[in-house]
Amino acid sequence: MKKEVLTTIKHCLKAQQFDLATLYRICELTDKVKEIGATKEGLNWMATLLNDKRALLFFTQPSTRTFLSFKNACDILGIKSTEIRDIATSSFAKDETLIDSAKTFAQYVDLIIMRLHPAHESLIEEAPKKLNDRIRIINAGSGSDQHPTQALLDFYTIYKYGFAGKNIGFVGDLQRGRTVRSLALLLTKLDNLKLYFIAPPAYQIKDDILKQLTVSYELVYDFDQIIPELNVVYMTRLQKEYGGNDVPYNQIDYSIHEGNLNKFKKDAIIMHPLPRGSEIAPSVDDDCRAKYWEQVHNGLWVRVALIALMYGMDYDIIAKSSERMVKTLGTIN
Repeated sequence: MKKEVLTTIKHCLKAQQFDLATLYRICELTDKVKEIGATKEGLNWMATLLNDKRALLFFTQPSTRTFLSFKNACDILGIKSTEIRDIATSSFAKDETLIDSAKTFAQYVDLIIMRLHPAHESLIEEAPKKLNDRIRIINAGSGSDQHPTQALLDFYTIYKYGFAGKNIGFVGDLQRGRTVRSLALLLTKLDNLKLYFIAPPAYQIKDDILKQLTVSYELVYDFDQIIPELNVVYMTRLQKEYGGNDVPYNQIDYSIHEGNLNKFKKDAIIMHPLPRGSEIAPSVDDDCRAKYWEQVHNGLWVRVALIALMYGMDYDIIAKSSERMVKTLGTIN
């Protein structure tokens, strides 16, 4: 394992900011908050942790899973939240700059969770430098570049099954897939694994990511041929909403279906950031190797853990406080 040092999380802006020690801190805390949240008493207790905080979910790009995940993560921690999901508001109609809008929002809340259209994504880097020091910023998906919290929940999902010696394959539209970009950058923190980027030439991962990788990797164009070598398969859909690529894409060649499911290792795991298209047949959902619904569940608790850490609530603090609660209530093992 590469030697890393613990760092403080003030903002969550990009995958590259996380060292390995911090990634494991998040994974361990996620385990703990999931355990506590398994009971009504535990949920009630967690709702007191940050009940003095307020959050704004500033989502100018369409979102369902990420929005609901963050909304519920805030609820679990007792954070009161409001939302802006439409840029056709009076401030935008009056040509207010994004940074002025952010400065305004910062007068009302403590945490701003941003999912921005590509035309606005520069605000994610700019805001932490311009806003009050007490404000925390989370990047909930910026254009086609980064999606760090999705990468954290993906990292956690693989962590639950072990990293050592794994061959991890990314499949599909890798050129425009921000979840792939972010997760690949997290996985480069590890040793003893290999990444396979499996896509048609016109949809392959971009060089800017490959140049940052310090783990072994390979570009692959034949999915069915490489399937038996993979321990983790991370499927992606065609990212048509970003445009910029009209090269024909034969979806069946980069999909999982009854015809190739028997080629997977018995202990392989199949992942997908969702939403899916035809790249995973619905019949695959019943296979024990399908873990994408587990990913969704993990996403809620990873985001709970991340926000808690951003406000100084590390594993030890949560564990000791919950132990006191257990002694009082006698309800959580």
